[in-house]
Amino acid sequence: MLSNVASSLIAFYVLWASILINFCNAGPLDALTSWARADRIPIDVNLPWLPFENETRCYGELGCLNITRDWYHLIHRPFNVFPLPRSVINTRFILYTEKNPTEGQLLNADDDETIKKSNFNPKFPTKFIIHGFIDTPLSNWVSEMRDELITHGNLNVIVVDWAGGSLPLYTQATSNTRLVGMEIAHLIEKLRDDYELKAEDVHLIGHSLGAHTAGYVGERVPKLGRITGLDPAEPYFQGMGNAVRLDPSDALFVDVIHTDGRSFLLLEIPGYGMSQPCGHLDFYPNNGKEQPGCALSQEGAAVIPLTLIKDGIEEASRVLLACNHVRAVKLFIDSINGKCPYVAHRCPSYQHFIAGKCFKCSSGNCALMGYHSTLPITTSVTNSTSENDVIPNGNTEIVREPAAPQPGKYFLATGKEYPFCQRHYRFTIELAKPRLAESWVQGSLSAAIFSDRGAVRNMELTPKGQSARLEHGTVFQIVVTNPHDIGERIRKVELHWSHEMNVLEPRTFCIPLWCNDHLYVKSIQVETMQMPTREKRNTEYPSKLCAPKRDYAEIANRGSFSFYDCKK
Repeated sequence: MLSNVASSLIAFYVLWASILINFCNAGPLDALTSWARADRIPIDVNLPWLPFENETRCYGELGCLNITRDWYHLIHRPFNVFPLPRSVINTRFILYTEKNPTEGQLLNADDDETIKKSNFNPKFPTKFIIHGFIDTPLSNWVSEMRDELITHGNLNVIVVDWAGGSLPLYTQATSNTRLVGMEIAHLIEKLRDDYELKAEDVHLIGHSLGAHTAGYVGERVPKLGRITGLDPAEPYFQGMGNAVRLDPSDALFVDVIHTDGRSFLLLEIPGYGMSQPCGHLDFYPNNGKEQPGCALSQEGAAVIPLTLIKDGIEEASRVLLACNHVRAVKLFIDSINGKCPYVAHRCPSYQHFIAGKCFKCSSGNCALMGYHSTLPITTSVTNSTSENDVIPNGNTEIVREPAAPQPGKYFLATGKEYPFCQRHYRFTIELAKPRLAESWVQGSLSAAIFSDRGAVRNMELTPKGQSARLEHGTVFQIVVTNPHDIGERIRKVELHWSHEMNVLEPRTFCIPLWCNDHLYVKSIQVETMQMPTREKRNTEYPSKLCAPKRDYAEIANRGSFSFYDCKK
């Protein structure tokens, strides 16, 4: 009895000593998490709350699974269990093709007749749809994605049904994904070895836990073509090693869409999805956190349509409680056959993106998010930098290898409802500073754009419900979105200015005759979203607009002014 107490005390002191050592040698956030990995504990002791024993369990022809220290983390993954029996999870594979778009055909890797009698065509690319926690193939999004893929044409669409293992408890469901991944890998290997399916033609599309399930498949199937992770689940995966979660080594191409990556470590309301990059390309629409229309406090927030209530409480609660988490699915579905491209920009942060600092699509700095995503390609560039790059210590020399991919974080903004896809426009407003102008003014800006294709009005250039501090003599730049494509030939911009006073900042108060609340603008430049291509556009139209017959425009409070081509 005393020996057990002594060993526990020794383990306790050793653990806290390792915490202090790591805290001194790393950053605060790293120290708060890295020390907790079980494989970092410096001595080999059996801690009562970490029951790792290198256990192994085998599942027939599927292979074996074990639980080692790599699978434990005191914060991120404190508990581990083995998957439920195969008969309980009862993983099923349902095939849909253009010949049977709505009536699925069951495929069984251990029953050749189910494959031979099906409409499976090894010459077509094969798409797997993998649902997540507390989800089933009966969910609306699964059938919507299936239908869009079938409409796209010449595809084998296989829906993975692991509803028997996706139910609570969450800890058990996370473990079940390992066995489901083995089941999917077993089917792919069967189709590859006996039916000439190429692993490179396989594309796994997984939502939440389904994304990590796809990662386990890629771990077992060499040269797997592609994995798309739709907001991969955060609990029990964020901060863990590559063996535990989805990572770029799991397929030739791994693209990830993050839409609910709020972290409890940053004192945010926790989200269901990962914020940590885990693919070759990681897309963060709207910063990958709060999606437009999802917060109950937002205007036009998510409401439950009567049609969803008819579909059941489960579907309605998914819209209300997991709106951000499910948005990744909706964006991907919209991208399959939608005509509007989801163009994202490689950027150090979302704040840089909104400020217009990462807008160019040169040198592979843009990528398409969604179904049509591919690795961007760059050409050889020496002694040249892109506005999308982060330059350490002011060094301006960057050398890129020919045809080198540009992995990283990609940002874009989307709408709050269909059509989610938006066109991006960068406004660069050059402010004049005449003697009459205040050094700075506080207020809001909006604009109307007129082009050969039509007009777009009421474009907010400052966040809705907020104001911006505009300093005369400087340049104000921002990226805004709109669902309409107005082309590149901008004929006219009508700028609206509204001065605002902040009770918390007395200097914003403006009394007539004592201060000047006018805004002075020298020029406006509007740049339209480019497409991620290596080819230069044949024609570039001037987008810089000026005040006619004067050096600058003076815009009174609640007034407006029209700007035209500077050359006219």
